[in-house]
Amino acid sequence: MVDFKLENGDLVKKGLGDVQIVTSLESKKQSMMIRLTMERGSFIYDDALGSRLKLLYRGKRSKIPQMADVYVREALEPEEDITIENIEVQWLDKKKLLILVYFKWENVSDTLEVIA
Repeated sequence: MVDFKLENGDLVKKGLGDVQIVTSLESKKQSMMIRLTMERGSFIYDDALGSRLKLLYRGKRSKIPQMADVYVREALEPEEDITIENIEVQWLDKKKLLILVYFKWENVSDTLEVIA
């Protein structure tokens, strides 16, 4: 798996202006991050791309971990080659959540951190 490297929504370039690439696990994590941080329905060509994580703040605080689990699994469903092992939610402050997605891809276990 190969992709162009993105940071803050922009392509990352090398010293001479060539675009950097990411491969294997980093490429998979980047793909997952795009699906989780893009608002569901905001991409005109694929209205199912993205997540509903922004809706978490509308729910009761006690229900947010369950909602986050549903929204993360929903957004990552097209990533058929990963297995989501666990999802944890931690409050960073009143308006920020850290969502930890524990997953397995090609027999490698890793964690993805998403700020919502």
